[in-house]
Amino acid sequence: MKSEQHLGTLDYVIITISLLIPSVIGIVFRFSGGRQKTMNEYFLAGRNASKLPVIMSITATTLSSVFLIGAPAEVYRFGPLYCLFSVSVSLSILIVSRIIIPVYFQCNVSSIYELLEIRFGKLTRFTVSALFAIQMVLYSSCVLYGPALVLNAVTGMSVEAAITLCGGICTFYCFLGGLKAVLWTDVFQTLLMFMSLFALHFTGIQEVSFGEIYRRTSAGGRLNFFDFSLDLTTRNTVWNTVIRGIGIAFGIYGTNQIQIQRLLSMNGCKNALSALHWSSIPIVILLCLAALFGLTLYSVFYLCDPILNESAPSVTKYDQLVPYFIITRLQSIPGLSGLCVAGIFSGSLSTISSSLNSVSMVTVVDFVQPFYPRQLKEKTLLFIGKALALLYGIIFILMACALSKADSIIQLVMVFIGVAEGPITAVFLIGVLTRKGSDRVAMLSLLFGFGVASWIGFGGVLSGYRQSSLPLETSGCIIANTSMLLTENKNSSCLGFESCSSTNFEEPVINETFFLYKISSYWISSLGCLFTVCATFILVLITGWRNNVIPADSKCLSPISRYWLKQDVTKQRSSRNQEVTPTADVEEKESKC
Repeated sequence: MKSEQHLGTLDYVIITISLLIPSVIGIVFRFSGGRQKTMNEYFLAGRNASKLPVIMSITATTLSSVFLIGAPAEVYRFGPLYCLFSVSVSLSILIVSRIIIPVYFQCNVSSIYELLEIRFGKLTRFTVSALFAIQMVLYSSCVLYGPALVLNAVTGMSVEAAITLCGGICTFYCFLGGLKAVLWTDVFQTLLMFMSLFALHFTGIQEVSFGEIYRRTSAGGRLNFFDFSLDLTTRNTVWNTVIRGIGIAFGIYGTNQIQIQRLLSMNGCKNALSALHWSSIPIVILLCLAALFGLTLYSVFYLCDPILNESAPSVTKYDQLVPYFIITRLQSIPGLSGLCVAGIFSGSLSTISSSLNSVSMVTVVDFVQPFYPRQLKEKTLLFIGKALALLYGIIFILMACALSKADSIIQLVMVFIGVAEGPITAVFLIGVLTRKGSDRVAMLSLLFGFGVASWIGFGGVLSGYRQSSLPLETSGCIIANTSMLLTENKNSSCLGFESCSSTNFEEPVINETFFLYKISSYWISSLGCLFTVCATFILVLITGWRNNVIPADSKCLSPISRYWLKQDVTKQRSSRNQEVTPTADVEEKESKC
């Protein structure tokens, strides 16, 4: 996508400042405070992080450029059911905080995959850690690709150069300042994201008005919030959106090192749970703002879809809609384009830096330390961790450059995250909620679930199948005009011009595609979790259902499971008319939760 319009001086100043501030923060934390001289300081902020930066960091890491660019495009094409994510995610966070989070503090781990070794064994820990590293490489590459589209649109810089610039800045301040730098840059970047989304909404509403947005989105079938279809191939339904939101809550806030590492950086479980609960508020607001902007975009381009408009060949992907809106609608107010571009960049920088920090720590803690024959010195481990941050930064950049042909950034993210997220979530839930399942059972079940999810997810991407979007029109486009939709006469279907193109409907590219490849990407994670649970159930039956791998008072069990077990023991004792002594009960380990 190339733009004939250019940013103003103030726009470039704002973008430059937004890129310099994270670097300055990294330098400040490198040469102040604890100076990040130990693994604990570098990767966990000394386990004494403040609540505000943790809340903002959780929010910023969740809302990457993928959502700031991809979510509006998703709603623009497929309707507003995507907004239900915010509801199901926020409610599920409360459940996650009680089931899983306390276990990490009970076991006093740095990498959450240490819990899997305590609960199951080394095979499961190494397998899940490896899947996490692969997952983060793929996901972070998608995140880097988002702001590259924007920078390419507003400055003409090549996508590859934009990816390198963004990835290089992330790697720089993450390498220097560790988790402390990441946390405090996320505060700044979250504020930028809020400001940019408000600016985008304000500009769109000024052009179209609330009443006209409602009329146009209603006429275009964009206000269907209640599609209860059971068809698995339907892109968005109430079922797959709500279930996917629950999966995101468990997969990201319950069993993902990136978010849990922020909670573990705090002093005590109660503070961590409080931060997680409070973070759900800005997360919901940002999710809704990003998704609902898709309705504003549809209203602005109501009669002239930029992608289907043949006279505007510079816009070829729906992921380019937000940058296209920025370069065609925000020029009148100096600095506004720069602010929006900076906000999208911020979403990317926060997520990439968080990924770099977490995946580097996991590699050191889960692979370098266990496999090294001698105990490594703290300084050596820290050096390896920083070197890995640089290495992963380069890998992220290279992978992002390979994704430039993607049709939908949201679809790729759903697949990249979902194929590993579902099976990993299943293993963690089995581990903290039950006493069943050995190391080999957990590993084999995990690999089976991951294999099936990968087959369905990547098969759908490689098949070239694209789901039909809601109707999109070009009846208001003037063939000679290459960029702007004329909106003087909002009630005219063809705006009074003789040369008008027709209404267009996007059809699937391939009609004869294997059924499983047509399944909505929103189901991938859930299917992976389901297959993993089923495989575990079958293998446990084969190996012995009555065999309990861990004791009833194990610190690996969720407080809920330990409570149920205690109640069960009490009932059994009572039924036998025996007095329950303190030693007969399931002993509660000390927990700050």
